[in-house]
Amino acid sequence: MTQRRRDPGPGPAPSRLRVCVVQAGGVLGGAERWQLHLADATDRLDLAVVALGDGPAAAQWAARGHDVVVLPAERSAAGVARSQARLLPHLRRILPDVVVAHGVKAALITAPVARLLGVPVVWVRHDASFAGRVVDLLDRLTDGQVSTSAWLTEGRRPRHGLVLPPPRMPRPVARPAARAQLGVDVADGRLLLGMGARLTAYKGIEDAVRALAEPGAHAWDLAVAGIADPAEPGERDRLAALAAALGVAGRVRFLGEVADFGRLVTAFDAVAVLTRPTPAEPWVREAFGMAALEAVTGGVPVVAVPPVDEVAGDGAVVVAPGRPDDVAAALARLADAEARRSLGAAAARRADAFAEAAEAADTLVDFLADLAHRPGAGRDPAGPPVSVVTTVLDDLDAVRSLLDALLPQLGPDDELLVVDGGSRDGTTALLAGLAARDPRVRLLVEPGAGISQGRNLGIAAATHDAIACTDAGCVPVPGWLAALRRAFDRHPDVGLWTGTYSVEAHRAWEHALAAVGYPMVDELARPTPLVRVYGRFLGRSFDPTMPTGRSVAFRRDAWRAAGGFPEDLATGEDVLFGRSVVAAGARAAMVREAEVVWAQRPTFRANLTMYRRYGEGSGYSLDRRLLSRDLARVAAYGVAAVVALRGGPRSRGLALAGATGYLSLPAVRAARGPAPVRTLALVPGVAAARDLAKAYGAVSAALRRRSAS
Repeated sequence: MTQRRRDPGPGPAPSRLRVCVVQAGGVLGGAERWQLHLADATDRLDLAVVALGDGPAAAQWAARGHDVVVLPAERSAAGVARSQARLLPHLRRILPDVVVAHGVKAALITAPVARLLGVPVVWVRHDASFAGRVVDLLDRLTDGQVSTSAWLTEGRRPRHGLVLPPPRMPRPVARPAARAQLGVDVADGRLLLGMGARLTAYKGIEDAVRALAEPGAHAWDLAVAGIADPAEPGERDRLAALAAALGVAGRVRFLGEVADFGRLVTAFDAVAVLTRPTPAEPWVREAFGMAALEAVTGGVPVVAVPPVDEVAGDGAVVVAPGRPDDVAAALARLADAEARRSLGAAAARRADAFAEAAEAADTLVDFLADLAHRPGAGRDPAGPPVSVVTTVLDDLDAVRSLLDALLPQLGPDDELLVVDGGSRDGTTALLAGLAARDPRVRLLVEPGAGISQGRNLGIAAATHDAIACTDAGCVPVPGWLAALRRAFDRHPDVGLWTGTYSVEAHRAWEHALAAVGYPMVDELARPTPLVRVYGRFLGRSFDPTMPTGRSVAFRRDAWRAAGGFPEDLATGEDVLFGRSVVAAGARAAMVREAEVVWAQRPTFRANLTMYRRYGEGSGYSLDRRLLSRDLARVAAYGVAAVVALRGGPRSRGLALAGATGYLSLPAVRAARGPAPVRTLALVPGVAAARDLAKAYGAVSAALRRRSAS
């Protein structure tokens, strides 16, 4: 194993998205150039690379200044396991926001390791290899799937899919300079066909060699830019022998590796992409043909098999795979200078239809950032002005802490609307004085207004369409508002942004209650298998459709479509609002960095009262999803009590196993926190007290609501 380090220098900007790329290092084909080109076009990423084998691709990443770890290339099933064992410590050291596995082999190695560490993993599919069960397996194992052509998604149901064709390539150099750099001389009256491809049978280089021997191609020579594929080291010798046998050896040149093929494509009079199925690889079908895109960028005609001809449009001459006679006929047509000029002009026009590299890179980074719950990562916090709304009632100390944290985050066009429900402790006077000094702060006094009514009043009075809410008692971390602003800016299609919160804890019972009752921000960033399973079945994880008023943002039209916050609920109104927003058709997403710090109630008894009131909110709402969890807890504790008193060894064992599973994640959290022994000892009792308080509130409120109706 070797490791290449970038030169020491200033660290990456904190807001960049940290991405680890895993790919074969020994091959530099079109798919690898696609990824390098996108990486060159963005400054939003902090990249680390793990190369499966050394070679030109690994060297290109290192030449760009990225950290590159080279692992031995493996080809057997046992080698996959060895590669996974080698990859594990590197991913643990890097701990990226997202891992991007390039190709099927890299994905098979990477996905289980990334899942184990809780790192979101994306796999990039750029050809039709291993179609069927392997692709289905990878779609299930990975968090996101990127395809370089739309047809690669046929028959698949990826959970988070992105089709990202290659972007427009940089304009190449002029023909004389290109030929000089390649070291090729073309005699007067001769024409040069170029191919940029690995030397492997399925790339169809043999068809081009055979076409040269056909009468219609007598004016053409062939130049092949590419290195041997590690799987077929003898392919170059085979092709050279074929050329000699056909009498065209003097017209075929092997240029070796040409890293800048796209910049030098103007050296050729035409470029061929002739990918074909072979007995060893009958699945082969070119996804996009990077050489074709590079050719059209330079205004060079393309001889292409389907579906690559779609890349070149009217700049292509279409040939059937595995048909040298078709290739020869295409070359005969292109021997005419006017035909070449016309097709070259059409190719250049076609290039303008492709996205610029920076635009395509932004699309990819946004996709990766969404999977990491960091929308807009790596961008300046530009975006729409935001109206921040909060409600208060006799919260003088909490309001001071909130203002100290929030005011420095407001931009000149932002505003803070505080709705006071009739404070008598000096809160109103403090806010009135601040509003008189700072035009960004607005105070609305509405005696008797609860949280929901206060929020609705503030939102109705807000100046801006982008709304954010937080509560007194919360302290937004630096960058809270900037994270929401980036989210609004990058995703106008999202109606609800759910932020995060961390729970302040100092005493052992506070740590135990935090472990039992609340989600953890670090688990949102890196959900291990335990976190994923526990969150799916038992909750205690962040859910974009179930926000809390501590940190949430939305568009005014989403608020209006949901009917605002439900004013008949004293608690649980924020969660029900989020569900109503989604039910009205809006998309919801998480913003990990929109974090606030929230202090628990000062006594354990006060916290149980709070949970009882949370339960009452669920009960009064009669929301099936909210009530079902509380009723399930009541049933579980009832069954456990009966089993403990009357059950046999088997039923008690099953009950113990269920309790162990239920307490597993809180126990893991407690064990890695401060005072782990004391906290662990408190977890079972704290969990039972919290669950029963919330269940009692839910059941009693639901019964009262039903009897009242």
